[in-house]
Amino acid sequence: MNTLQLIKSKIQTFFFKEDNTKGSFIAFFRIGTSAFILIHLMSIILDFSKLFGKQGIIPSDIREFLMSNQMISFTQIITFFEGYGIPESVTTNGFIGTFIFFLLALMFGLCTRFSAIMTLLLYKAIYSGTYIYGIDGFMVTSLFYLIIFPSGYFHSIDNIIFKNRNRNNLNVTLFKRLLQFNVCMVYFYAGLSKMMGITWWNGEAIWKSVHLWSANSIFDIDYTFFAENSYILMIMGWSVLLIETLYPIFIWIPKTRKIWLFSTLAMHVGIGLFLDLYFFASFMMFWNVTVFYISKPMPELDLSTYFTSFFKRRNILPRKLKVEEI
Repeated sequence: MNTLQLIKSKIQTFFFKEDNTKGSFIAFFRIGTSAFILIHLMSIILDFSKLFGKQGIIPSDIREFLMSNQMISFTQIITFFEGYGIPESVTTNGFIGTFIFFLLALMFGLCTRFSAIMTLLLYKAIYSGTYIYGIDGFMVTSLFYLIIFPSGYFHSIDNIIFKNRNRNNLNVTLFKRLLQFNVCMVYFYAGLSKMMGITWWNGEAIWKSVHLWSANSIFDIDYTFFAENSYILMIMGWSVLLIETLYPIFIWIPKTRKIWLFSTLAMHVGIGLFLDLYFFASFMMFWNVTVFYISKPMPELDLSTYFTSFFKRRNILPRKLKVEEI
């Protein structure tokens, strides 16, 4: 085998060799993404109108200015139904209920692709024109992937309904590689952009981050010791640059994969705890675990067996009649 054939064989193996998880990573990605969006929605649901309504904290005309003309916004939906005499409160409750319905449908894999499309459109209608630190883009990207991936083929209600659907020729390795490359590029360019300035080299970026008005609300740590030991800030800054920039290299090497993965997870734990960016940090950890940690297939959920055993434990199933009772 010459060099060209060897390279071709390596490329084919890398992109098309059967995935060890048997598609479980897609199910984990679908369920996790839906759960994150649902939790995020529940965390702001009491203030939903104040954040996104026509009379919200951010005036609707400002949000409309920041939006693309090709997107339908939540305020436009409110205005549309007001034209038919439906008040904003009713529209808001109906919108939230519809959003939760499609999130749950996506989570459990019911009409999966359609649910993913509707969830993406509703999500964009809410958050377009509203800046959410980092997580907004990752949520949209995840929903887009769930639309183009065969998301309903694994651990889903769709898979139970369409039992005769053939999955034998479905190779999900290419989809996994797409996610992995996305994560690698995110970290590489994040690290590269940080390298362009001086603040991450001298520790100033870390100092400014921990002193943001929104940070350090849980532990209320006195960071004055950093001023006396500035080398700690420099080491932390260099560590972030090292982890992010070299992520696309060492995450692919089997001997260093776990080291780099857990170093990245530790970095995000610190971001979440000390900068109060809980959703951003946890969602980035979720992406890392999805693409580089899950290596075994999850057992298929057999609902018929589950419900049968459930009813048997409670003696609900109809007993078999004896011959003399007939």
